[in-house]
Amino acid sequence: MSKALIERRLRELKEYIDETLERIDLTSLHPLMEAPVRYMLRTGGKRLRPLICLLSAELVGGERERAVKPFLALELIHNGTLIHDDIIDEDETRRGRPSVHIAYGVKRGILAGDILLSLGLHHASETGDPRIVEWLSETASKMVQGVALQTHYRRRILSEEEYLEIAYLKSGSLFEASAALGALIGGGGDEEVKRLADFGRCFGVAYQIRDDVQGILNGDEALNDLVNGDVTLPLIYALQSPTLTEMDRGKLLRAYEEGRPIEVGEVRRIYTETNALSKSVEKMRLYAEGCIDALKDFNPSPPLECLLHLVERYYLNLEV
Repeated sequence: MSKALIERRLRELKEYIDETLERIDLTSLHPLMEAPVRYMLRTGGKRLRPLICLLSAELVGGERERAVKPFLALELIHNGTLIHDDIIDEDETRRGRPSVHIAYGVKRGILAGDILLSLGLHHASETGDPRIVEWLSETASKMVQGVALQTHYRRRILSEEEYLEIAYLKSGSLFEASAALGALIGGGGDEEVKRLADFGRCFGVAYQIRDDVQGILNGDEALNDLVNGDVTLPLIYALQSPTLTEMDRGKLLRAYEEGRPIEVGEVRRIYTETNALSKSVEKMRLYAEGCIDALKDFNPSPPLECLLHLVERYYLNLEV
């Protein structure tokens, strides 16, 4: 397929996902809790996880409709953890709108996140496949542990290995589940499920690194991460760089460890001069290559082209 056809196919799938989420039955909820849950589901997003779930199901020969319950379970659990993340991090906005806990209060926000998690497991159980329930319950546990570790290590200097562990738990594990569940519901064999799980894991870790890099390029996010004490891969690489001056080290550590103000331009300059930014991009692309390697034995098909296009769009074409 041409890139134009692939993009159109991905747009159509995203619209299908958005429409399915809009039609989700929340009549079992009291209006007090339905409002914040619906509000969160309407905040939008790229819908990459359900996209990967659908495409993985199609890649192994399954029908798109069979993957609806798994991708709903994934997206509901994902959004539930996002509400809790925003409360823990005290983030006041989510995708350009007030966070749920800002719009509805912290207590209703916590409960809305809990409801989304339970609704996700409910949709997983409706697949009738205990493997899917097991995957999702383990993934939810990993995500919570990732948030716990990130919070525990706030304002502490981590190694690259510790950072990558958190990146896997927080991000990679959900993408891993997205691809694996699509393969399972699509009727894929054990080897196909394993390869697609590997694809999702690499995609998710690369996505976390990309988020770090984009934060630097966009400015404000990099500053927020640094001053809030949230470790990023560029920070780790900058502090490890032999070219980092003592003056610049002091600037980074005062911002990261003490929350002192620092100019966005200074952060970008330091990360550029120490090659921390370029080194982070290299690591991201290494994981992107892992995505491609995981898909190499699948026969050519439209869903394969779409998955490879997502890797190219998000990781291989990122300019710094």
